[in-house]
Amino acid sequence: MSEFVLEANSREVSQHSKVTELRDGDRVPAVVYGPKNDSLAIEIEYNPLYKVVKEAQLSNIITLKLNKKDIRVIIREYQKHSVSGRITHVDFLALDDKHPIVTEVPLEFVGVSNAVREQGGKLNFKNEKVKVRCLPTDLPSKIEVDVSVLSELGQKLIMSDLKVKDAVKILNNPSDPVVDVNIPKKIIIEETVVVAPVAAEATKEGEAVAEAPPADEKGAKGAESKKEKE
Repeated sequence: MSEFVLEANSREVSQHSKVTELRDGDRVPAVVYGPKNDSLAIEIEYNPLYKVVKEAQLSNIITLKLNKKDIRVIIREYQKHSVSGRITHVDFLALDDKHPIVTEVPLEFVGVSNAVREQGGKLNFKNEKVKVRCLPTDLPSKIEVDVSVLSELGQKLIMSDLKVKDAVKILNNPSDPVVDVNIPKKIIIEETVVVAPVAAEATKEGEAVAEAPPADEKGAKGAESKKEKE
């Protein structure tokens, strides 16, 4: 698990204009809360915070250095500006090693599927993160998914196939899909093409196929027949 550290300062909870002024600068308002902590209002420099949010996401422990104290936290959630995408607020959850937490962990897909490499299949990712419950000391930063076990077209992996420590409980439905191998459209099309039967195959062995006379010839014969009747 990577180690992430952020320097934080206490801030006063004041009117909206002060928070806006803070966001317009190079700092971001945030709060820290937890099972044994009162809610703390803090502010953090934007650039370091942006980097940590991007890399740590919701599954890595972060050390907040606040007022000469170290507080171990994870990101519970964060908000972004709807237009600029700039982070506008972060909620941190303070951790207690004896208190289980519930959070989301990303899936990392590794290996090469034989169905993709040799049969032309395509991996179809159904879920790229899962919800887990565990103690902070057991929290995985990611869960590896080995797709090399997908050796045939149409095979799939579901939540119950994921490998995690006994101390980590996956909260998703065990039958929820994780990834499967799509059958290429080209193969589907080729298998459904209907080939028209050859005329010669429709006749009995040794029989000749009666050919219809050309249109001009039929017209000529019809004219001759009509002339004879006259």
